[in-house]
Amino acid sequence: MNSFAFHNPTLVRRFGTGLVVGTSIVLIILALLFTNIARGNYANIAAQQEEIVMSERAANTETGETGQITFYTADTPQLAQAQMQSDMQDLAQQNQVILEVIRADQIEQLNGSLLMALTLNGVVPENQLGGYLEGLAKHEPVIVVESISLRRARSTNRGVDDRPLAIRLKLNGFVAQ
Repeated sequence: MNSFAFHNPTLVRRFGTGLVVGTSIVLIILALLFTNIARGNYANIAAQQEEIVMSERAANTETGETGQITFYTADTPQLAQAQMQSDMQDLAQQNQVILEVIRADQIEQLNGSLLMALTLNGVVPENQLGGYLEGLAKHEPVIVVESISLRRARSTNRGVDDRPLAIRLKLNGFVAQ
């Protein structure tokens, strides 16, 4: 039959059994590891969804959203645009934004109201940017940010983390007719 004789015939059986048991243990450990990772990712996703819902509720209660949009009111559209410009200067001053140029663009007719446009160029400290944008978002009457452009401003303090940002905003406001 077989001329090959094992010196210890139970050794082969032990080796095969050990290989099967070891592979099974490794597969079980991998399955548990992947299950825990998936469970952790699901928990993170669920926590993030809860935070989003809570943030939306807080934003709605803070702003007192009623669904009504307020417009600028003035005797003339030019006076309303001047008021909008004054509001933007005040908001910039509150948030340490240095406005270098404020350009009042043409007033246009838009669906029964007038659209006023302003273009702002300035410099804002990086740590004040969030507060400034939040002020724009909460501003009454409503200001719509049509475009925003940010870049690092030229600065002699290259080692400082809080370098200023050059900001260019195109804003729209509305005048009720």
